[in-house]
Amino acid sequence: MTRSFQRFAGWSAVAAAAAGVTFTIAFSVVVREGDRWAKWVSAVALAGGGLLTVPVLIALYALVREREPEFALLGVLLGTVGALATAAHGAFDVAGLSKHVKPDLSNVPSFGDPRGFATFGLTALALLVFGTVALRGGGIDRVVARIAVLAALLLLVLYVGRLTVLDPEANVIKATALISGLVVNPAFFLLFARSLLQTTLTAERAPA
Repeated sequence: MTRSFQRFAGWSAVAAAAAGVTFTIAFSVVVREGDRWAKWVSAVALAGGGLLTVPVLIALYALVREREPEFALLGVLLGTVGALATAAHGAFDVAGLSKHVKPDLSNVPSFGDPRGFATFGLTALALLVFGTVALRGGGIDRVVARIAVLAALLLLVLYVGRLTVLDPEANVIKATALISGLVVNPAFFLLFARSLLQTTLTAERAPA
C-alpha cells in the first residue's frame, strides 16, 4: 500500500467515525421527534459514511492479504458491497426528502438495504472476517482487530433486532445502537486511522 493511499485511508477512517457518530445522534432524534432536519442529517451522514468506508476496507485488505488472500478478498467484497449499499440507502432517503414525496420515502425500507441488511449485516460480516484473520495472522493491531470483531457482533445484533423487533425504540435495539454508533464503531475507525497515520508519519521521518 502506498503512503499516499495509506494517509488517504487514515483520514477517511477519521471522517467515517465522525459520520457514524453524526448519523447515530441524528437518527435518534428522528426516532424520538421525527424532525425533518434530523432526517436530512442522518441521510447525508449515512450516504457519506458509506462512501468513506470504502478506502478503509481497501486498506484492511492490503494489510491482511499476504497472510490470508482469499479471506481478505471475501472481506473486502462483503464490505464494499455493504458500504455502497449503505451509501445508496442514504441517497434514497435524500431523494425522498428533497422532493417532499408523500408519503415520506425516508420511512420506507430501502430496496437495496432492507432493514439494514447492508449497513448492519454485510458490514458486520466484513469486519468479522478482517478481525478474525488479523487475530490469527496479524496485519493490523490486535486491539483494532478485537474491536472489529466486537463491532461486527453488535451490528449483527442490530440487524437481527431490526428484523424481529422492528421498533427502533425497543430497549435492546436502542442500547445496542448507541453503544455501537457512539462508542465501538468510532473506536474501531479512529484506532485504525491512528495506526495508518502513525505508520505513514514514521516512514516519512525515517532517513532515506
